[in-house]
Amino acid sequence: MNLNKIIVGFIVVGSISAVSLTSCKKLSLQKDYDRVPDTVDTHVYMNAWDYLKKRATGATANDQIWKSFYDAIVYSGIDSAEYTKPGRTFIFPNTEALTRTNANLSDVGFFSAYQVNNKNGTKWSDYPKDLVKNYLLYLIIEGVYNHYTLPPINTVEVQTLAPQGSLTSLPAGITRTSAWPFVPNPKSTMKMKVLNSSPSNTSDYPIVLNESRNVRTSSIQATNGTIHAIDRFLTTTVPD
Repeated sequence: MNLNKIIVGFIVVGSISAVSLTSCKKLSLQKDYDRVPDTVDTHVYMNAWDYLKKRATGATANDQIWKSFYDAIVYSGIDSAEYTKPGRTFIFPNTEALTRTNANLSDVGFFSAYQVNNKNGTKWSDYPKDLVKNYLLYLIIEGVYNHYTLPPINTVEVQTLAPQGSLTSLPAGITRTSAWPFVPNPKSTMKMKVLNSSPSNTSDYPIVLNESRNVRTSSIQATNGTIHAIDRFLTTTVPD
């Protein structure tokens, strides 16, 4: 399987030739037309931090899809330089991945997966800064892992920037919902793979994180690495 074709979409148009059939009126030959494949450029021509700011602090709704994520970075105190360093993979959660609530607890965002005194969070200041910081650092991976570099099917365990030991327990008053029970991850690793199927008509061979979250938009190529966008909560639990 050529995984590059998952990202780079080709418009394939077959040539049409006129034919002459017995007892049918002879048709004139159609002129030849050179058709050139059209490709989707996955490069954003800027580093991950600049791209994040562009799509978080813009004037239109389309350029505010990562505003909650950007606010979390500012609140937690992460050095923005972490998003400019080369050779990294970045997981970018959109607003739904952070603030979504739902009666179906498996279909929620961070604020509903992490409970504050048994209630959903409503703002970043409801949470300890270290909890938010370590979670966001978990979404940065050392090395570039995308459809161009991941092996087909096989799961790869990768190292995140979350400090080892930072995901072994939750702060006082913070719990995880029953759909997303907390399991210690002392090494702060993540598992990634390319799914060998198309789970829906809008998702072909997605990258899967921790066997629980399909990437919504994958393999966006920044100048310092690759970006994967998610639209629901990503657990820090690493499957066996």
